[in-house]
Amino acid sequence: MNKNVKEQRTFSLKIKALSESGEFTGYASTFGNIDLGGDIVDPGAFKKTLNESKGKIPILDHHDPERHIGWNLSAVEDEHGLLVTGKLDLNVQIARERHSLMKMAQEVGGETGLSIGYQTIKSESDKSNPLIRHLKEIRLLEYSVVVFPMNPSASIETVKQEPIHSG
Repeated sequence: MNKNVKEQRTFSLKIKALSESGEFTGYASTFGNIDLGGDIVDPGAFKKTLNESKGKIPILDHHDPERHIGWNLSAVEDEHGLLVTGKLDLNVQIARERHSLMKMAQEVGGETGLSIGYQTIKSESDKSNPLIRHLKEIRLLEYSVVVFPMNPSASIETVKQEPIHSG
């Protein structure tokens, strides 16, 4: 695999928190499940990229670099996957639109998708099914808010709600 090629994987995002300031928490990627593209992200795949970036990763709208809508604030690997806390820049029109749709999804019980944009550093074929690829190390370039996720297991867990101050 050419290490200079950007790949994308999408995940369903169940909002755990989304604040009026645009912060949200969720899984940008999950471990151990086969996505619709035939890949499995293995635990530890993000370790090097998180050390290098300190979790400061751009958030895009549908992988479009001309639609930069925010920044990731923190990212850690836990037993489930890559847990991220991001913040949308609500001074950007498309970020306000995505924020509104994320809140609506939370209200109606829907899900907001996330998709990772990355370069494969190390991968190997699955021993029982060579059509399945295990991603051992990837360089995370960005993640995006999307409509249709590739991996239904990753999701926004929280859309943080802050108290409304009356004035």
